[in-house]
Amino acid sequence: MALAHLLYRSSGRLDRFGSDCAAILQTARRRNGSLGLTGFLHAEDGIFVQWLEGPEESVEEVSQSILADKRHRDIAVFSRGPIDARQFPDWTMGYSDGDQALLFDFLAERGTNSHDLRGYADCLHQFLLLRAA
Repeated sequence: MALAHLLYRSSGRLDRFGSDCAAILQTARRRNGSLGLTGFLHAEDGIFVQWLEGPEESVEEVSQSILADKRHRDIAVFSRGPIDARQFPDWTMGYSDGDQALLFDFLAERGTNSHDLRGYADCLHQFLLLRAA
């Protein structure tokens, strides 16, 4: 079975961000379990960052669902494609928010520039891995 991943950032609806986070997390955990997906979601200041991984067909199915979801705007896909091993094998969908760790501080401390897409994606990935540890 070929494994794939998706790493994206999106803007949420500010007036409903808290309730959208709860609903997205509940749906993701239920759906991901049945599709063999794992991953991690961070939500902060109206921004979602998510890493999703699993069977290629399942990642594609859920990515199409995310792209059509009105709770996400300005979706930026930073990385997608095959992976050798899962990064979040124990999480049907892990979760953190700005109360637990500040993504934007993490990026600033590392001098991450959003114009360097590969470096930015690597830094987002590292942040999520640290949250899951």
